[in-house]
Amino acid sequence: LRAALQGQPWRERPSPSGMVAFERAAGGMLSFEPGGQLEYASTPSVSLDDLRSELESVWVPLARFLADEGVALVARGLDPWNTVESAELHASGERYRRMAVHYDRRGLWGRRMMRQSAALHVNVDAPGPAGEAWAVANAAAAPLLAIFANSHRVAGADAGVRSARAAQWRRLDPSRTGIVWAGGDPVEEYLDFALGADDFLAGDPAAAARPFRERADAATREEWRRHLTTLFPEVRPRGYLELRSVDALPLEWAVLPAAILAGLLFDPEARIRARRELPGPTREALERAGCAGLGDPAITDAAGVVLDVAEDGLERLGDRVASRQVRETLSRFRSEFTDRGRDPGTAPDDRLL
Repeated sequence: LRAALQGQPWRERPSPSGMVAFERAAGGMLSFEPGGQLEYASTPSVSLDDLRSELESVWVPLARFLADEGVALVARGLDPWNTVESAELHASGERYRRMAVHYDRRGLWGRRMMRQSAALHVNVDAPGPAGEAWAVANAAAAPLLAIFANSHRVAGADAGVRSARAAQWRRLDPSRTGIVWAGGDPVEEYLDFALGADDFLAGDPAAAARPFRERADAATREEWRRHLTTLFPEVRPRGYLELRSVDALPLEWAVLPAAILAGLLFDPEARIRARRELPGPTREALERAGCAGLGDPAITDAAGVVLDVAEDGLERLGDRVASRQVRETLSRFRSEFTDRGRDPGTAPDDRLL
């Protein structure tokens, strides 16, 4: 990676994982996940076209350089070939060591997630009345998971589910994952969720973690802040909304989850319609979306609503947010995949480009 970025406007810097990261002069960060997965965190953008241009400017030259070195970048939600036993943990930071020990107590789910999975996270502002965008984003999580499911193979065999990455998340630690929405005050609901999550960053790492609420009165503000970073619901509040439901995608389609969320959330009419027409989010729907995907009739219906509402919203938002080219790319993806009951996992090519 150093050789690929040499002479370009990138600055090498350490990261909390103990592995190297590279900061782009124009913004953005290229780093490694615990199993060696490559992650790029883009800069904030108003325009989906600008976002797409930024992603292409990073990944296209990098993929070509690595291809010349005999290395292919793969865009799947989970390593489709290698066993979890063969996957190494490259992160050496204390957070990751404690996380690995905590998850290993529950089985191989967390090990696969840390070492073999790759997701596409979408970070968006939360416009409109308090709680409205939160409700819509949570309602969209299961349909988006099904629309973009891209990890149906594990260790060279069919996993029996459309998103094996999502299957890991459903099982590795229910205290800190899934849907956090019950129709009440979102702040109170999230606080209860956070207090109930096991606190694996405190105490003896060899001892089983206990819910944070058991020591909340004695904890410091910094300990609470760090604990919040270990929560991984489908939609995570971070001063903005982080949607975590989408498998890694080929570069051709990578901007589309952001386009859908922009159409749903940034256009007031679309946001109100989505709130009205989408079924309330549940953990059970999330499970079905990852397992059967678009083979589940109710999930397919919800996916149709998400796409209808998002496409209408993007049309009203216009070129400032999404050019006609972006809107046509979304329409083409829908025609090629969703409207035929297919997801990107049905495509034979694993490559990023």
